[in-house]
Amino acid sequence: MKSAVAVWPEAIFTVPTRLGKGPYVRPLALLSEDEVLVVTEFDVRVRFLTYNLRTKRHRVLATAPKWADCSGCYDIHVVAVGDTRIAWTVGVYRTHLQNDGKQHLELWSMPRSGGEMRKVASLTPWDGSPWTGEVEIEGDHVIWRAEDGGTYRIPLAGGEQEPVPPAEKRPAVEPGPDVRDFQCGVEWCTGKFPPRPYELTTVVVQNRNGTGRVTVPAELRSQRLIADRFGLFGLPFVYGGGSMNISDGEIGTSALVYDRCSGKSARIGSGVDDKTGAYEIALGAVVPEPILLWQTTDNRYAVLDLSRISDRACAA
Repeated sequence: MKSAVAVWPEAIFTVPTRLGKGPYVRPLALLSEDEVLVVTEFDVRVRFLTYNLRTKRHRVLATAPKWADCSGCYDIHVVAVGDTRIAWTVGVYRTHLQNDGKQHLELWSMPRSGGEMRKVASLTPWDGSPWTGEVEIEGDHVIWRAEDGGTYRIPLAGGEQEPVPPAEKRPAVEPGPDVRDFQCGVEWCTGKFPPRPYELTTVVVQNRNGTGRVTVPAELRSQRLIADRFGLFGLPFVYGGGSMNISDGEIGTSALVYDRCSGKSARIGSGVDDKTGAYEIALGAVVPEPILLWQTTDNRYAVLDLSRISDRACAA
């Protein structure tokens, strides 16, 4: 199987894991054609920076407050990038009579161009409640999808959380009794055929209305289509008829990216070339079409920017 470098060379770039003799960083998103938003990896006091792909220079956008200069005091979880602001959830620990040694979850924000980090809201109490969830920016608000299943709308300027009622979705046409783990995004759905002895594992992709059905040699994981377009699947394998290989839903160190518009697939992660070790593949910040990244053995991140893959086939 071809690598993403061979299939989508225009969408691949690299970022160093360390900026010169400065901080170790991890890429999050593209802020412009040349500027990459990165976050420090091992600094106790977290910083957001930009790295310029053309000049190889970097600049600091924002630094966590002084009280966050301690291990476990300010652990960033999910970052979302909007047109004018960046927002993120963070596990916070402070010496506080109410926290009993536990973190809780807060929402923070800063201008996209850089500036002061500012707390927007407390998302969970100090009682050890679950503190994971998803965030995305919609205009002047953040949409927070909590672990308990609730969805909340929060003004970036600060204010009360407003519950968001579940959106109505068109029912999906059933794919047939032989398709398992069927799940849908906005318009497109995925499922899988049960493993058949001595055949490649296969994923099914189809529209909610049952049209556009295709099969892709791959292993289905829990991830829905990214941006309702890109499949992030496991590499296909031949089921030998013995014990069944059950995916745990993690991305892992190698994966297959499938573009439903062009029908093309490419491999990313370990084994792509002689510079790629067994490093985990990760998603970047929450944007309409995010980046996928994995570390290479020459101390760089390989980055696949999904927004740079042509969508002409989708428009046709």
